[in-house]
Amino acid sequence: MRKIRWLIRRRRSKVVILTVVCIGLLFFLGKRSEYIKSGTYQAYSYTTLAMGTGIKKTIYSENAAKSEQVDSAIDACLKELENRISVRITNSEIASCNRSYAVDGVYPLSETVRSYLEQELQICEETDGAFSPCIRPISALWGIEEGETEIPEQSRIQEVLAHTRPENMELTEDGIIFRDNRMAIDLGAVGKGIACDEVNKVLAGYDVRGAVISIGGSIAVYGDKGKREAWHIGIQDPRGNENEMLGVLTAKKGMVISTSGDYEKYFMADGRRYHHIFDPATGYPADSGLISVTIISDSGFLSDALSTACFVLGLEKGMDYAVKKGVQAIFVTSGREVYVTKGLKHAFKLQADGYVLKESR
Repeated sequence: MRKIRWLIRRRRSKVVILTVVCIGLLFFLGKRSEYIKSGTYQAYSYTTLAMGTGIKKTIYSENAAKSEQVDSAIDACLKELENRISVRITNSEIASCNRSYAVDGVYPLSETVRSYLEQELQICEETDGAFSPCIRPISALWGIEEGETEIPEQSRIQEVLAHTRPENMELTEDGIIFRDNRMAIDLGAVGKGIACDEVNKVLAGYDVRGAVISIGGSIAVYGDKGKREAWHIGIQDPRGNENEMLGVLTAKKGMVISTSGDYEKYFMADGRRYHHIFDPATGYPADSGLISVTIISDSGFLSDALSTACFVLGLEKGMDYAVKKGVQAIFVTSGREVYVTKGLKHAFKLQADGYVLKESR
């Protein structure tokens, strides 16, 4: 029998440690506020659970009452989104679709969910299937996110893989059509990024100076801290402990930073790592020579989707695709080489020992 050791780590959950470097220790742990022309702003931090992961929110506001109001609005937003798109909530729009559709019939979807799926299918086409909204039957078979540590039989993987073909799914103006009765859709690969986009909309409706919101492996930075200075975000060391950083990223306001890595949720068997990022071509965890991919974009959806897509594509194809899509990226290989796009040449500072920063691409 294989000796199996379960090693699963919480992150932000996908992948990135929210380390807002030099926030003045949250403005000296909230005991000091800073005066700027538009008023006095102070940092207030909150934590909660949503979207299947831990959420950390640091809000720069005039007073605690206002920041608490914003915090409550963010929580309500995340709950509504989760109830709509989570595959694990029984009555969500996605779960209801997977449970109730009829083959060759049109299952109605909201315009919002339909739009998300349309964007996912576009990325699927552009990556030759490396990213797919139909991978749910495979991820459910392995059950890694639920704590399973058994490797399915190859014959079973191939059997299930046959029911994950995107060409057997069609979007119409009215909804979605499946040509296979064992298909299922899942927005898990973009859910945290979508949540960042929705939170940014909430923040725009309130008079807050700035905020940094960590939703699993995705981080949204909004506004500034009062000095119009950039944000400094710590990126998880994919082979370090939970609070160890690969390096620090200088991020502009309005950006979303998403990371996908093989260290988030995985188990070990016979010396091999089996993680939760699956290759739609094989039905096995992606073996692309990468251990971490971080994507920086003004779109949370794109940031989250491309961190997964580029991880599956591998260094060469993934880097080319990131450049084509106009996003910035950090790729970490299994050989501990770190590649960054040209736009991050001066914005990313490698800190962890044992890694080599290669020339920008």
